[in-house]
Amino acid sequence: MKKVLRFLIFFIFLTQSMDIAANLKLGGFNVRLCYLAAFSFILLFLISHRRGFQIRFLGKGFFLVWVIFLVAFAGNTQLLSRNIGYLMWLVFNVLMMWAIYQYTSVTGPASVMRLYIQTFFLMACFGMAQFVLSGLGLNMFVTMWWKPGVLPRVNALSYEPSYFASYLLIAFVFLYFASRRKLYLWRPRVQWMMLGCIIFAILLSTSRMGILLMVSILAFDYLKLLFNSLVRLRISKINLVVTTIFIAGIFSVLIYALGNEQTRQRYLAGTGLDATGSHSKDARLMQMNNTLLIFLKSPWVGYSLGGIAPAIAEYYNVRTPDQKRAKEYEGLNIFLEVLAASGVFGFLFFAMWLFTFIRSQWFVSGVLRKNGFAEDAVMVDCLKYALLSELLILMLSQNILRPYLWTLFGMGNALYFYYKDLIFKSEAPTLPQ
Repeated sequence: MKKVLRFLIFFIFLTQSMDIAANLKLGGFNVRLCYLAAFSFILLFLISHRRGFQIRFLGKGFFLVWVIFLVAFAGNTQLLSRNIGYLMWLVFNVLMMWAIYQYTSVTGPASVMRLYIQTFFLMACFGMAQFVLSGLGLNMFVTMWWKPGVLPRVNALSYEPSYFASYLLIAFVFLYFASRRKLYLWRPRVQWMMLGCIIFAILLSTSRMGILLMVSILAFDYLKLLFNSLVRLRISKINLVVTTIFIAGIFSVLIYALGNEQTRQRYLAGTGLDATGSHSKDARLMQMNNTLLIFLKSPWVGYSLGGIAPAIAEYYNVRTPDQKRAKEYEGLNIFLEVLAASGVFGFLFFAMWLFTFIRSQWFVSGVLRKNGFAEDAVMVDCLKYALLSELLILMLSQNILRPYLWTLFGMGNALYFYYKDLIFKSEAPTLPQ
C-alpha cells in the first residue's frame, strides 16, 4: 500500500501542469489527472490508516469565510454552471492539499520534497525533448512557434509557454536558493544539473516574464552577494568566479539579442519597444482593466471565481451561453480576479488567509533555526521564496486555481504542520493555527 500511495503522490506532482493532455472533458471543463490521483490517494489512505478526516489547514477560519463569500456570490452571473465548476475546482485543490499533508505526515518532508522537485525536472526534460523533436518535424503538443514547423516555443503539456515558465519557476527558485545555501536533497552535482536543465527549459519557453523574473532573481542575489563581500572587504574565489561568469553571461546574451536586429525584433514583438507592435502588452493591460472595471461596477457583491469572464462579456453587452464563449473574455491578475470574485469584504478574508499562511512559514523557519534545525529551516525558506515568486508572476496571468499553485500551498501547509507536531511540541501553542 505504501508504494501505491507513493506512486499516487508522485502522479499528482507529475500531472499538476498538464493542461492539454490526458484530461477528461466534462461539460466544457477539464477534469485533470492530478485530481483523480488525489481522490484515489484519499480513498486508499483512509482505508489503510483508518484515522478519519483530520482537517489541518493553515488559516482555515479566514479561508472558510472567503469560500462562503464565493458561494454566496455564485448566482451573480449569466453562466451559473461555470461558477459551480470553479467552486468544485477549488474543492479539488483543497483535497489535493490534504493528500499532500497526509503523505508528508507519514514519510517526512525530505522524501516528499524529492518527489516534488523530481517531477519538475522530468517535465523540463520533456520540454527540451519537445524542442528538439518538434524542430525535426515531430510535433509534440506544441501550441506556439517562433517559426512554424521549425522553431517551437516550448510549452511541454501546458496551455502555452508562459504557463510552462510559470510552473517551472517554482522549482527554479527552490533549487537555486537551496543550492546556494548548501541544502542538497541529492548529490551536489546532480542537484546543480537539475537546476541547469530547469533554467534551460525556461529559456526555451521564451516566456519574457518567466525569463525576466528568473534573471531578476539571479541578479538581485548576486548583487547582494557582491555588496556583502565588499562591505566585509573580502570575497571568496568561488563567489568571484561565479559572479564574473554570471555578469559576463548576462551581458553576452543582451549584446547578442539586442545587437542582432532580427533577434531583437522577434523577441521584443508584442511589447511596443523598439518600434515593434504592442499587441501582447496591450492585451494584458486590457484584461487587467476589464477585471478592474467589473469590480468597480459591483465592489460589494462579487461574481465568484467562475463569474469573472461572463461579467466582462456582459460589461460589453455580450452573452456567454457556454464555457467556450466565456473563455474569450478572461480577466488577468489573480489578485484582481479574487477582488472581483469576492467583493471587498470577501477579499479581505482572502488577504488575511494568505498573510497568515506566509507569516507562518516565516515563523516556523525562525523557530527551526533557533532550535538548531538549520537544514529544515532552509527547506521551509526556499519553499516560501518559491511561493512568493509564483504569486508575483501570476499577477500577470489568470486563474488562481492552477493546480501547481495549490500543490505549492499544499507543500507549505504540510511542512508547517509536520514541524509543528513532531519537532516543536513544547512551542506548538505559540505557533499560528
